[in-house]
Amino acid sequence: MDFKPTTSTTKQSEIPRFSNAQKDRSFYHPLFPQPNRHNSNNDYDGSSSMITTTDPPHETYCFVVAADTQLGMTHGNTDWEKEKEYSRAAVEYMNQMNKRPLFCCVCGDLVDMTAEIYASRGVKDIKDEGKIEEKKWTREECDRIQDQQNADFQTIWSDLHPDIALVCVCGNHDVGNRPTPASIERFRSAFGDDYFSFWVKDSYNIIVNTSLFSDSGNAPELFQEQWDWLEDRLRYAAQQPARHIFVFGHHPWFLYHEDEDEADMKGFSPNPSGGPDVKDSYFVIPRTVRRKVLALFAKYKVTAALAGHFHQNLVSKTSFGMHMIVTSSLSMVLQSTGIPKEFHEPRTRGIRIVDVNGDKFAHQFITI
Repeated sequence: MDFKPTTSTTKQSEIPRFSNAQKDRSFYHPLFPQPNRHNSNNDYDGSSSMITTTDPPHETYCFVVAADTQLGMTHGNTDWEKEKEYSRAAVEYMNQMNKRPLFCCVCGDLVDMTAEIYASRGVKDIKDEGKIEEKKWTREECDRIQDQQNADFQTIWSDLHPDIALVCVCGNHDVGNRPTPASIERFRSAFGDDYFSFWVKDSYNIIVNTSLFSDSGNAPELFQEQWDWLEDRLRYAAQQPARHIFVFGHHPWFLYHEDEDEADMKGFSPNPSGGPDVKDSYFVIPRTVRRKVLALFAKYKVTAALAGHFHQNLVSKTSFGMHMIVTSSLSMVLQSTGIPKEFHEPRTRGIRIVDVNGDKFAHQFITI
């Protein structure tokens, strides 16, 4: 990757970030303004053109996918200096890229602490010298720690070059394994909408809250709202038509095969913290829900789904041609026994660079 000093006429303070960028189910950045808002027919007002910049729509561009920055993971939420270091390194790398990415999408688990997972639960804190201490958190302590982690994440990632838009996806450690309206609202208050969509040139990008697809038991109405919205946005993108439809989320829809049954998945990742092994089945969307989602993706010809959550790299493909691209973490890295031997991407932390060129796209994982 080539590097050059970064210069820009845009001031960092002028760039919308977080809740100022992710709002109204759209995304705001001056380098790729969006079409006008919806009218009563649930379509966009104004010109039918989806391209609002002066750049040729087929011009080559790139974006970056990161995942699981997960501040607090290594030391049981008592310290997150390691994760901050990894995020700083990623930001510095992107700022020095010669071919500047138009945006970076962090695919969830921005931080580790959420009361929906840790409140009143014992947590092992692994000290540098190997000593293990047991901690338990109250909900108030969880919220306070999460607020601080969110603030630290925003401080570090605000140093991203102003010409690079920052997209923040919610993961299960941001809103809970079974999210609630309150936990989702906490995320929205800090980072903006948990699902939204936006154009970049002639590609349509859809951000989803996959935690609701994983388990919507505490928020069925929010699940249905997102489902209806997702189907509407896919239909809209296909009608334009978008050259590519990219769907970003935290959970992979699947790991090895689009119709894999969680009960039959034998792989697991040894837990570096000394806890129970993490089964591969933990990482995927339940098959009953997944089949319905993938049917929509097939109908509207989604190019690729991009995710994290697995804390290691994995790339698969559906029978209808959609790429399932899972990117390793910027925190603790896992190593599953289920990864095929023929898969050769690095088992390290890092970021993924995606290059889009007309009808084609390619991607490369970069170790950080």
